[in-house]
Amino acid sequence: MAHTLTMEQKTLLSLPLQRLLLAFVWLTFFLNGMVIREPAPCDIFMAGFIVLMPLFGMMRFSALLGVFFAGWMIIIALGFVAAGTHEYTMVSVRHMLITAYLAVFSVVLAAFVAHDPRGMLPVIWNGYLFGAIVASVTAIIGYFDLIPGSFELFTKYSRARGTFKDPNVFGPFLVPAFLYCLHHFLSRSIWKGFVPLCFMGLFLFGILTCFSRGAWVLFAIASAFYIMIFFFTAPTNRQRMRTVLLCLMSLVAFVGLVIGSLQSDKVQNLWQDRVSLSHSYDVGDGGRFTGHQKALDLIAERPLGVGALYFGYFHHHELPHNLYLSMFLSSGWIGGTIFLLLMLTTLYFGLSLIMRRSPWMHYHAISTATFVGLVVESYIIDSDHWRLLYILMGLIWGGYAAARHKDGHPV
Repeated sequence: MAHTLTMEQKTLLSLPLQRLLLAFVWLTFFLNGMVIREPAPCDIFMAGFIVLMPLFGMMRFSALLGVFFAGWMIIIALGFVAAGTHEYTMVSVRHMLITAYLAVFSVVLAAFVAHDPRGMLPVIWNGYLFGAIVASVTAIIGYFDLIPGSFELFTKYSRARGTFKDPNVFGPFLVPAFLYCLHHFLSRSIWKGFVPLCFMGLFLFGILTCFSRGAWVLFAIASAFYIMIFFFTAPTNRQRMRTVLLCLMSLVAFVGLVIGSLQSDKVQNLWQDRVSLSHSYDVGDGGRFTGHQKALDLIAERPLGVGALYFGYFHHHELPHNLYLSMFLSSGWIGGTIFLLLMLTTLYFGLSLIMRRSPWMHYHAISTATFVGLVVESYIIDSDHWRLLYILMGLIWGGYAAARHKDGHPV
């Protein structure tokens, strides 16, 4: 792995230390696929990442990333202000402290990627891929109860969750890994693409059997967006035609997999249950869409916000199931607006990166396609503490900072 480091890094760090730090980075992203309980082992490594990367000079901080950091700090500071408006202050403060930890990790990750994207992105994505493989394999073991007790450990409400505590988080985690393998499948010959194709099937099984509507939406949008990127950036018409043919074949196989799985009564009942939008937790007085309206009314009344989690305790029986409403409730009008600007800026940076030709463009395409899907999915789920959100933002901001530095722009 050491050959991926820049000459600047080689002069600063000894070879064993270089390898040790890159192994640490690999483990950090590998362990993001194992979150059965929280705090999880990956949190220890993520905290270590925050400390070690600046300590050993493995990052390039810039004015651009300073804006990223400042935006998050304002959101969090306003969250603390809102937390002081009610008697359950510590509940909201604890939530915002976790947000602060994730935000700082995202900023340090961005600076880490900006330092040397060519060397660091392969390590990050390789670790992430193997974490997704472990999570998917355990999901299969649990779903089919291949080992005594595995069904109770690796599923929840008969839905696959693998090494995650929630199927709704497990499914989305697999989407970037699926796109990573999709890239290698589309860009290689049929024979060389066989292994990535097998992994794609593994991840697809996990995404389907987690029975998370949000994960399905994220998968559909991210996959379609990535295929579109791959098609329009292909160097030749022949490769474009090959891409269309392979995608059509994959679509036929996917439909066959779904039809085959529906032959099981258990799967069919779960599928019908999850596809339906007539449940009490969707519609009616206690549904999430009613919760959206209650949240909007409360936001209009409280410019400073009401503090994180307060809404779910005193205004509705659960959180609003909407990332954007949650941020306005947690940090008020100003904090919510800054968060929206950060999300929109991340989208702009990601789209800018995929229009550039670079050796690591496909990594940016994976991050951006997943982020686009996550932006949509977050309308129906509270993803403010999803590690995936902060990883994607860090990768995109770091990639954009590196691109500006390469072009000679002041950063």
